[in-house]
Amino acid sequence: MNSTLIDFHKKRFEWALKAKEEFLTHFTPYKVEGLSDSIEDLLHILQTDLENPNEPSSGRLSQFYQEADEEMSLKLKNYEKQIEPYELLITKQSSMIDHKKEEAQIQADGFAIEIDDYDRFLKQIELKNSEPDHIRVLVEDTIEYTPHDRKASNINEDVSRLQIAVERDLGTSILILKQEAHFFKIELATPLELPFVPPIAAIEQKIDTFWFKNTYDKALAKMRSQAHDWVTEMYQNYNRLLTSILYEITAQREQVLKEAEASKLAYRQKINILENQLVTFQKEEAELKARYQRDSQAWDQFREHVSQLQGYLIKYWLEFKEELQQDFLYGNAESRFLAAHYLQLLRQDGEKMIEPLISGGDE
Repeated sequence: MNSTLIDFHKKRFEWALKAKEEFLTHFTPYKVEGLSDSIEDLLHILQTDLENPNEPSSGRLSQFYQEADEEMSLKLKNYEKQIEPYELLITKQSSMIDHKKEEAQIQADGFAIEIDDYDRFLKQIELKNSEPDHIRVLVEDTIEYTPHDRKASNINEDVSRLQIAVERDLGTSILILKQEAHFFKIELATPLELPFVPPIAAIEQKIDTFWFKNTYDKALAKMRSQAHDWVTEMYQNYNRLLTSILYEITAQREQVLKEAEASKLAYRQKINILENQLVTFQKEEAELKARYQRDSQAWDQFREHVSQLQGYLIKYWLEFKEELQQDFLYGNAESRFLAAHYLQLLRQDGEKMIEPLISGGDE
């Protein structure tokens, strides 16, 4: 075989091999999923063309680009479809959390108001001082000692006035408690009723006036003693009533405190579940966006590498073209004939290997 023909045939794809070697020398694969595989596929197609120069394969690179681009577009669109619901899902989840927090606050405020009502009611409960000395002063101040006006009617009137005053005082306190309980919507199991103690029997005698001071003193002392016992019993009964109410209201208040704490804990658990779900949604969205960004960047990097391969191919294609043109211009007749033939083949090879890269890299 003619040596010039052998040389031209041997060099036909040297330009592409040099481009491939220089590309691989400068190419450092990014550690991004899919990029290295795509580069390997590209080089495999190029190698196939180099190994089978006579096989019509001009569509392989174009088809490769089309399929790779369609696959990547489909992959990115799939990411977009997966990401799209998360914005609404996260917004809805955040709204649910805010709503639960508002519910919890309203519930807590309601319990706080109820507890405050109990506290205000409890402040109204004031026990009477049933100490003997305190009651003795009250009795002696009301049932006066009048040695110069020694009348049974005076003693009876003072005793009656004392009983009325005590009953009115205790009755007013009970009435106020009833009104407060109604105002604060507090239900009491214990009836709020004035305790009953039989009234003190009046002194009965035909003559109103005591003729002797000693007889007056004894009658006054006896009535004061009975009055002391009567007031003591009234106060003790009243205090027992209020103590019973105090225990009852305190127990109700404690129950409300427990319910408030249980409600707070229940809402906290519900909110924690919703917040954990929100974090999961946000994490999943972030992961999908990261994958989308990664694959999108990988495809951009792939295109960049394609453009580099394209540059190397053009560089060595032009060098070989210049070499063939020199043979065509300055060689002998045979060299010029063969150079013209291989220039035509070089053009076809360029169309097959370079142009698909141009169209693929510029999409």
